[in-house]
Amino acid sequence: MVDKDLLRFLGVPDGYIAGLGRDYPHPKIAHLYEGTFENPGDPMCARGWNRDEGQSYSIWRNNIGERGVCRVCLRRAQKGLKGVQPKRTQQSVQPTRCGRW
Repeated sequence: MVDKDLLRFLGVPDGYIAGLGRDYPHPKIAHLYEGTFENPGDPMCARGWNRDEGQSYSIWRNNIGERGVCRVCLRRAQKGLKGVQPKRTQQSVQPTRCGRW
């Protein structure tokens, strides 16, 4: 488990938690999630969505990989940006009307 002092030392602002994917072999880099331990919220980069082809995630909350925290997540958190949404699948894309239909 990671305490808030370590996250602060790594440059992570308050309001984010680190999460390590539950894959095997274990990922070497953790991602940041905009939220709390009880409700992690959205990941700060697309790689944080690690299940169902980018539609969900499964993480060990408050854990950091042996290589630390994802640089993309860290930069986005430091800028105060919102977490990223799951990627859209072809089935979820609605057709749009172009021109005069």
